[in-house]
Formats: sequence, C-alpha cells, structure tokens
Amino acid sequence: MLNFIWNFKYYFLVIILAVFSYSLFLISSPVIFFETERILKYADDIEIELSQSFDDKNLFLLGVEYEDGINYNEFILLDSIYRNIKEDSIIKSEKSIFSDTRMLFTGIFFHPLNILNLNTSDSFDKSIKRLKKKPSLYLSDDFKKLFFLVEINNGYDEKSWKNFINKLKKSFASTGSSQTFVSGQISSEIYMQDKVVSELIFITIFSAFLCCLVLWVFTLNIKFVLLTLLSVILSVTISISVSQFIYGGIELVMIIMPAIIFIVCVSDFMHLLNPDNITTKNKKNYFIEKVKIIGMPVALTSFTTAIGFLSFCFSEVVPITRFGLVTTVGILISLFIILVTYAISVDLNFHLLKGNLRLNTKIDSLILKITSFNNKLYLRLILFVMVFFACYGFNKITVDNYITDEVNSKSQLFKEMNFFNQNFGGIKPLTFKIPIDKDVDIKQILKFENFLDSCGFSLDFSLNRFVENPDLIDRKMFRSIVKDDYTIRARMKDEGSKKSFVKIKMIKAQALKLGIPLNIGGAGYLFDQVSNKLTKEILYGLLVAILTIGFLFIIINDFNLRYFFIALIPNVFPILVCIGILCLNGFYFSLSNAFIFAIVFGLIVDDSIHIISAYRFNLKRGMTKEKSMKESLTVTARAVIKTTIIVIVSLIPLMFSEFKSVSQLSVITIISACIAIIFDLIYLPRLIRKFL
Repeated sequence: MLNFIWNFKYYFLVIILAVFSYSLFLISSPVIFFETERILKYADDIEIELSQSFDDKNLFLLGVEYEDGINYNEFILLDSIYRNIKEDSIIKSEKSIFSDTRMLFTGIFFHPLNILNLNTSDSFDKSIKRLKKKPSLYLSDDFKKLFFLVEINNGYDEKSWKNFINKLKKSFASTGSSQTFVSGQISSEIYMQDKVVSELIFITIFSAFLCCLVLWVFTLNIKFVLLTLLSVILSVTISISVSQFIYGGIELVMIIMPAIIFIVCVSDFMHLLNPDNITTKNKKNYFIEKVKIIGMPVALTSFTTAIGFLSFCFSEVVPITRFGLVTTVGILISLFIILVTYAISVDLNFHLLKGNLRLNTKIDSLILKITSFNNKLYLRLILFVMVFFACYGFNKITVDNYITDEVNSKSQLFKEMNFFNQNFGGIKPLTFKIPIDKDVDIKQILKFENFLDSCGFSLDFSLNRFVENPDLIDRKMFRSIVKDDYTIRARMKDEGSKKSFVKIKMIKAQALKLGIPLNIGGAGYLFDQVSNKLTKEILYGLLVAILTIGFLFIIINDFNLRYFFIALIPNVFPILVCIGILCLNGFYFSLSNAFIFAIVFGLIVDDSIHIISAYRFNLKRGMTKEKSMKESLTVTARAVIKTTIIVIVSLIPLMFSEFKSVSQLSVITIISACIAIIFDLIYLPRLIRKFL
C-alpha cells in the first residue's frame, strides 16, 4: 500500500486536484438543509396529527417597537400600512390589534366588539382605557410595542418568503418605529441558511491564516506551511462536497465539520514531521519507514476519531446520520490526502525542517519541567482539583434544549426571537385539542383555559379570547362555534425543554382532574420531545464509541486488559473536568453541543495514542521502560504541544460565530485540550509506568 502511494503520488495529486475542482463547483451554490419537520417527525409521543403541527411552520411573528407610547396618528398610519400588506396573496390569515375583536354574547346572539376603535380620537381614547383594564395579546402594556401574528399559505418558495419578510420590514420601517422584528420557523431557517455559507468562508480563511502564522513560527519554512495549508483546503473542500454530491445539499449540523477536518489534518502533519532516528537516505525507504513508525498511530487516531462519528450513523434521524457518515468519510479522505502530500514533501525535501531551534528548546525545557515535576503535595492538589471538577460535572450533567440554542445572544436572530419571548408570550407554538361530544362541560373547558393562562401560556385562540362573556355560552351555542374538536392555539416562552416537560405534565394532570380528554401537539411541543431524545442518542453514541476504542486498544495490544483503562482514563477524564468547569456557568447538554464532545474526544485520543504508541515502539527497539518513556515525552510530547497550540490559536475565530455550536466548539475544545495536555504530560506517564 505504501509502495503504491509513493510510486503514484503525483498521479494521486492530479486526481485530488481534479476532485477538488469538481468539489468547488458543487459547493459554489450550496443547498443548506434546515427543515425542522425532518427532525420533528421522529417524535415518539405524537398526540396530534403531524400535518396539523407543521402548519406552525407557516406562522410569522411580526413585532414593531416605538421609543414612546404609540399615539392616535401613528396607529392610523400603522393601520393603513397593515391593510395594504394584508392584501398580499401570500397571507392566509392574520391577527393583530387592528383585527382583534371579541364577541359579546347577549344570550340570543353575538355582537362583535372591536378592541381598538380608530374611527375618531375620542373612540380611540375610550378603547385605550378598556385596554388598560383588559390588555390585548397584540399590544404591550406600555403601549410601545405591537404584535402581529401572520399565517401564510402553502406552496411558496424560499424566494417568495424572503421577499415577503423584506416587504414587512421595509413597510413598517417607514412608520417611524424604532425597530421591526420578524420571527418564526421560516424566517429562522432563511437567516441561518444565509449565515452558514458566509461564516464557513470567513472562519475558514481566518483560521487558516492563524494556522499558517503559528506553523511558520514553529517551522520557519514557508514551503511546509503552504503544503499543510493546501492539504487542509483540499481535505475540507472535498469532505464538504461529499454531502452535496450524495444528498444534494449540506445539513446545518455540518457547519462544525471544517473544524474537525482541520484538527485532523494539522495534527497528523505535525506528528509525521516529528524528529526521528531513520538513517536511510533513500527517500522512498524513508517515507515507508516513517509512516510505519509514526503513520500507524496517525492512522489509528484517524480511525478512532472516525469511530466517534460513525456512531451517529446508527441514528434514526436523517440529518444526524448524514453528518456521521460524511464526517467519517471526510476524516478518511483527509488521511489519504495527508499521506499523498507527505510523500510529495519527502520527495521535494520539504520535510527537512530545521525548525525554530530557540522555540523548540523552550518547548523541550517546558516538557522537561512538567514531566520531572515531582512535588507530591502539588501533584495531589492538582489531581484533587481535577477530580473535584470531574465529580461536580458528572453530578451536574443535564440535558435541556432551547429553540434559541443554535444562535448566540448577540446575533440579530436571537434578538428578534427574544423580543417575542419577553413581550408577547413566546415563540414556541403548541396546540391543545379537545374532542367534543354532546356532554361537553363548557365550564370545565373555561377552567382549563384559565389554568393554561396561569401557567404562562399565551392563548392565541380560546373561548376566553374569542368571547367577551364566555360564561353565558351554552352547549348549543358552543357547538355552533366548535364543530368536531375544540383546538386551543397557544404559544409559550423558550424556557427550555425541562421546564416545558414539567408544565406539560401539570397540564395533563389538570385536564385529567377536570375530566377533559386532551391531545397535545404543535411544533414547540414536538421540538422539546425530539431534541431531548436526539441529544441523549448522540451522547449514548459517543459512549459506545469510547468503549469501542477501549476494546480496540485491547485487541491491538495482544488482549492486554490494562490498555482498556490506559486508553480511556486520560481521554475521558479531561472531558469530565471540562464539563465541571463549564457547569459553573450553567452548562447543559443540548442538541447543538452534544456533537462537540465527539470532536473533543477525537482530539484528546489523538494525543494520548501518540504517547502510548511511541512508548510501545521504543520498547520494541530494546529500550528500558524508563528510557522509552523519556524518549516518548521528549519527541512525541513536543508534537503534541505544538499541535495543541496550533489548534487553540486556529479555533479562536470560532468564538465569534453567530452559531452557538461553533463558538462552543472553540471554547470546549480549548479547555479540554489544555486539561488533556496537563494530564498527558504529568499523569499519563505515571499510569503507564504503574500498569504497563
């Protein structure tokens, strides 16, 4: 295999460049998949038809904010603009303060009662007084903010949605309002799809620049730096295009994939350039010998990282399965590209690096100080602190999910969502469906609606909202309003799936107490179910991957059971310590960050595997255990530290991403990498000496 790669390395390079060119063509106009219903349909406990729940996708939440209270003339202007917007054929229905009416029941028939009367200034003042006594859902208590609930028709494409959103914002911007907010599933999907491509380009370029800068500082060889950069660009581009080629688009969860491929490429290259004792001057023999010595652990780390993502392929959810498969393929593609480019670098003598001798000396000195540090008190204190955080993190581990989990609080999307969360009842749509029979008890239904209101739900349609004096409604009149089923349309704040589950449990108990048969649905309800289920599924997959790697170490080390613990302790422990540190700031596992720990685990495994592999190789060369360990730490640890520094510096731009999963990837990886370095240099050698 290695002979084959060496003999045809330039042919392989031509093929790789051709595939790269085709990949650029594929991703030049990428399709970003972010269709919520593709995930929601995997809910276990669906108590209402999915078709009804997915109608929530067509809801737009429109908000307008003024610096001061809205006066009569401003209401007139807003009303005229909104009347013009309502004529758009895309709109199916709408609710606002301008169309908000309540039915006044006289005992014989209904009279419509307008909430806001704009006929004259006096009628306006009277309606404002009524609103102060009984507020509307569509006007804030301070009379500075308006809320419009718009439902659009099916059958429109993304371009029509964008034009409609732009029309809304442009129209209301002309009213003198200070801000206009548009939220909803469609607008969120459009926003994220637009941002994903621009962020991928910007972050990749900025990270690549920082990576090249640090590589040049370490190597002082611009040829090597450019070769490494080329390998990263080829690997990332081709890997991303795999999804576009196979599935016709890229899943939103794949936005963290470039970082994964980048870490794999840089790490592999740095280890292949480790100093060695190979004396042959024949380039081909040198390449083969070097790959056998260093390349095997490099391949092993790539495979172990791939195993972590391969576990996602067993998920029932299409986006997660695709992410796992494409990332696994991408890691293997990057390994092949690294081998080809390394063969070319050997042939062109790019691998002969003098390096930054002064910096290498300082790193060697740092390694020596750390590894020779033998103050038992401080060693136990450091270990005690790490164990404390690990136990604290393990005790605090919780799964929770918010709709806003994927966006950072400084992003425009979060601000728009938060506007409705803070002022108008929330952004999570739910429906409560009550089958109606001839013995329906209207008073019990009214009590149930009051209970929903007391739980913090905003009821967009209910008897209490529809009728001014609902206590006067009898069964006959109720059946004239409601046909077969009575559906209460509601929204709730994005306060996390854990709190939502508690509220839903209370609601089911109350319905049972009142004797009301109840089905619960809506995109918000399904989101809570599915997001928690998938988060746990991802974590279980990671656990399987960790155990698989542990058993793999047993197999490749002559079924020595001790390698199971040596492989897992230095790789799992830093992650638990990291979780403990993060929990100080309210960290929780969610669908947007559960993937990250597979990446972090792959990075940490990479470092420990290289140290363990170097130790075993030195033993086979006839060295004593102590000399083998010293040689491993002197040579391999230098590459480990350099790789960690490069990864940390290159991940800094990701902290400023609008996507929380990307920024958390940076923070979690940096913290875990630093902890892993301390553990690998101080405690891993002690574990090896004691148990191997």
